[in-house]
Amino acid sequence: MPLTVFTTSTLSTKTNKTGEAFSAVLAKPIMSEDWVIAKQGARVEGVIVDSDPGGKVKGVASLTLGLRRLTLADGRTIELNTDAVIAEAKTSKGKDAKKVGIGAGIGAAIGAIAGGGSGAAIGAAVGGGAGTAATLATRGDPAEFAAESELNFTLSSPVTITEKK
Repeated sequence: MPLTVFTTSTLSTKTNKTGEAFSAVLAKPIMSEDWVIAKQGARVEGVIVDSDPGGKVKGVASLTLGLRRLTLADGRTIELNTDAVIAEAKTSKGKDAKKVGIGAGIGAAIGAIAGGGSGAAIGAAVGGGAGTAATLATRGDPAEFAAESELNFTLSSPVTITEKK
């Protein structure tokens, strides 16, 4: 049975670092027959297991989350270990190709103005190089979980909870 939570704020490789805590709330109650173990909306604490902004040349950003604590219906807090949930940024290859192409076009125009003919070819090479340099100097899109994202975690180790009477 997955542990379903909603994030309470946006989590992003742009703003969040590995090891930072985050908050979430339980999406639905956890029940055992007629005993409510944890109520819907219960506080859940997690950790950013890994915040990788991605490489400047290759590799997309990724954000890895895990849950660490759950507040029970009786107010106690228990420790959790869950499997990770991962978000990856969309690849920016299409955008990168456009940046390089735009740089080549601008370079060709400058080359044509400067001397036409062979100047245009030199300008295109220089412009393409400038576009490539701009692409390599900037990171791709961040990996993100929007506020109120519904995430499903699986416990990686069992938890024993005894009813407090």
